[in-house]
Amino acid sequence: MHILFCIDHLRADGTQRVLCHLAEGMVERGHRITILCLNDSWDTGVLEQLRRSGATIRVTGKVGLLAGYGLISTLHWMRQQNFDVAVTMLFWSDVVGRILARRAGISRVISSIRARNINYALWQLLLVRTTMPLADVVVVNSRQIATFAVTAEGARPESLVYIPNGVDASLYTQPISGAALRAELGLSADTLIIGSIGRLTHQKGFDVLLRALAQPGLEAVHLLLAGVGEEAGRLRALADRLKMSDRVRFVGYRSDVPRWLGALDLYVHPARFEGTPNILLEAMAAACPIVATKIDGNSEILIDGHHGWLVPPDDPVALASAIRTALDHPVEAHWRARVAQERARQHYSIQSMVDAWEKVLHSAQETTRTPKLASSNNLKHEPETQELPNVRRIGTL
Repeated sequence: MHILFCIDHLRADGTQRVLCHLAEGMVERGHRITILCLNDSWDTGVLEQLRRSGATIRVTGKVGLLAGYGLISTLHWMRQQNFDVAVTMLFWSDVVGRILARRAGISRVISSIRARNINYALWQLLLVRTTMPLADVVVVNSRQIATFAVTAEGARPESLVYIPNGVDASLYTQPISGAALRAELGLSADTLIIGSIGRLTHQKGFDVLLRALAQPGLEAVHLLLAGVGEEAGRLRALADRLKMSDRVRFVGYRSDVPRWLGALDLYVHPARFEGTPNILLEAMAAACPIVATKIDGNSEILIDGHHGWLVPPDDPVALASAIRTALDHPVEAHWRARVAQERARQHYSIQSMVDAWEKVLHSAQETTRTPKLASSNNLKHEPETQELPNVRRIGTL
C-alpha cells in the first residue's frame, strides 16, 4: 500500500510520536509511507526519525496554504502519487486533508481524533463537522473520545474504531538511579522529586499541579517539569507567586525521558482532558508510581487503587492529597507501579498498535460486531475487554 499521512506540524508532541512509530512499523511491513506536513514547523529529531524510517516527507508551508498556491500545488502532487489511503491527524489536516484527499481521488480516507477536543472554538467545530462526512473511518485512541467524536465532531457511530497508543517498554528498563538524578540537579540524596511532562498548555493542567504543591505537607517536594509551550511564562510567574521557584525546575524539551523517568519518586499527570497520553504509558513502562487525573484515556489505562492514584481534574487539594499519600507510602506506590508496568508490557505494545492500524488501512470499510458496554462494576475489574457501543475494537484491548 501507498499510505499518505497528513498532519498539521512535526513538532515533538504525542501525535507525532505515534506517527513515527506507525511510519517505522508500516515501512518494515513493506508499505510506502508519505507524510504531508501542512505547516513549516518541525522538530529536527522527529524529522530525522521519520526519514530514517524510510518515509517520504513533503512540507506545504503556512504561507502557501494561506496564499492558496500551496493548496493547488499540493492537490496536483497528490493526484500524481496514486495513494491507496489517506490518514488525517490534528485539526487543519482533518479539515484541509479530507477535502484534498477526496479532490485528489484517494478512495479511502481515515481520520484520527487524538483527544476530546473541548478546546475547539465554535468555528473549528463547524469546520470539522462539515468535512467529517468525507472520512470513511474515524480512529480514536480512547473510548471516552467516542461520544465527543459523534456529538461534537459529527462522526458516524458505525465509522468509529478504537486503537490505543503503544509504548516500547524495552526503552524504560534501565533508568539512571535516583541518586544520579539528584546529583545532576544539584539536590541532596534524600530530596523528594516528582515529575510531569507535556506541552505547556492549559489542557495539561500544570497550573493545577503548581497549586497542589503549594498545599500543606508538600513544602519539601521538588518538581521536574519538562516541556515547551505557550503557557511557559505564565507557569513560571505562577511558581514565583506561590514562592516555589526554588523547587520547580523548568527543564524544557527533553529527549532523554527514558533515562530519568524511572528515577522519580512519583510521576504526576494533571491534565484536564486527553486521549491516551503517551507519557502515562511511558511512566507505566518505567515502573514509576503515578498520580493522574480521572479523565478520558487516563482512567482507561489506569485503574484507581491498582495501577496508581486517580483524582478529579482541576482540583489542587485532591491532587495534593494523592501526592502526599503516594509519597508517604513508597512500598504501596512501587507495588502499584510494578503492576502498571506489567499492564503496559502486555496490553500497550507498539506492535499491537501497528497491527491494528494496518488492519484499518487495508480496509476502511471493514465491519465488525462489537460487544455492548459492560456495567461499571465489571469495567473496573476487566477494562481490557470493554467497548463503547458501536466502537469497533482493533488491537489487543
